[in-house]
Amino acid sequence: SDQPAPWTRRAPAPPRAAMAPMDNEAALACIPPRPPAADKRLGYNVSNDELDEWVSDVDDVSAQIKGIIDGTITDFDALDHQLGIKERVKQIREEELEQKRRRFFLFGQEGKGEGTRYKWWCKRCFVEYLIDLPNHTCTRCQQSDKMMTQEDRRAELMDKLEDYRKTRNTHQWRKDKWIRWKKSQKLLGRSRNINYKAWEYWEPDTDTEDEGDPIVPKDNPEFRAMEADIKDRHKKAAEKAKTAERFRDKGNEAMKAGDFVTAIEHYEEGLEYQRANKALWTNKALAELKVFRWHDAIASCNKVIEYSEIFEDGFRRSANACFKAFVRRGGGLRGPHPWG
Repeated sequence: SDQPAPWTRRAPAPPRAAMAPMDNEAALACIPPRPPAADKRLGYNVSNDELDEWVSDVDDVSAQIKGIIDGTITDFDALDHQLGIKERVKQIREEELEQKRRRFFLFGQEGKGEGTRYKWWCKRCFVEYLIDLPNHTCTRCQQSDKMMTQEDRRAELMDKLEDYRKTRNTHQWRKDKWIRWKKSQKLLGRSRNINYKAWEYWEPDTDTEDEGDPIVPKDNPEFRAMEADIKDRHKKAAEKAKTAERFRDKGNEAMKAGDFVTAIEHYEEGLEYQRANKALWTNKALAELKVFRWHDAIASCNKVIEYSEIFEDGFRRSANACFKAFVRRGGGLRGPHPWG
C-alpha cells in the first residue's frame, strides 16, 4: 500500500488562521506549564475514561500473554506492529490534547467578563483570557485598545450596577409617591374636585428649555421625516405658548380694569393652548376669588399644586407659583365661612 503506516501519521493540523499566533514564541511562553500528573497508583485524579482504558490495556496484555503461552501467537512481528499502532494512537491523542490546551489559553473563551477567573478581557470580541498575552494584544482582533484587566472590568460593572440601583430607586420612589398621593386623595374624599388624568397638564417646556436640534442619521428619508415632524411639533408648541401668554396679558388688563369675569374668560382661553401654564391657573384663581367663586378658585389652585407635586417632585422648582396657589386656595377655603 502507498499509504504510510498508521503509527507514522501526524495529528491533523488546526486551520492556518488559528495556528498563526501559536507559532509565536512569545505567545507560547505565556502558556503555563501543564500541572504534574497525580499519582494514579493511589487512585488520585483518575477519570472514568482513563480507568476504562487502563482496564482494556490490562485485558489486551493478559490475552497476549495467554496467546504466547498457548502457542496461538507465533508472529511476533505482527504483535510488535499492533503494539506500535496503539502507542502511536496514544501519542496522537496527547498531541491533540496539547493543541486544544494551547488554543484554550491563546484564544481565550467567550464571556462577558462577569466572573473573576480570568486576567484580561477584550471588550471588542467579548473574550476572556487566563494568561498575560504579549503586549496585552487580543489574539482574535489583533488589537490592544479594548483590552481590560479583570479589576478594571469589575469596577466598570460595579459602576453600572450603582447607576442601575439609583435609577431603580428613583423610579420606585416616584411610583410610591404617586400611589400615596392617590390614596391620600381618596381618604380626603375630594375626588370630585381632582382630575386624575394628570398627563393633561404636560406640555414640552420648549419656551424655557433649549432642547437643540435632534441628532438623526444623515441622508435617511425616514429620520428626515421624523426630524421634520419633531421640529413642527416644537414650533406648534412654541406658538401655543405665545398665544397663551397673549391671553394672560389680556386677562391681566381686564383684572386691572376690574372686569373679573372677562379676565376669567381670557385665562380659560389661554389654558386651552397651554394647560401647564401655572401663571394662568393662579391668576384665574385670583379672579374667581374676586367674584366669590370659592370652589372654582380652589380647583384652579389644586391644578398647580398637584402638577408641581407629581411632575416636579415638590414645590421648589415653581416656588412662586406654588406659594400663590396655597395662599389663594386658603382664601377659597376661608371664603364660604361666615366669620364673625
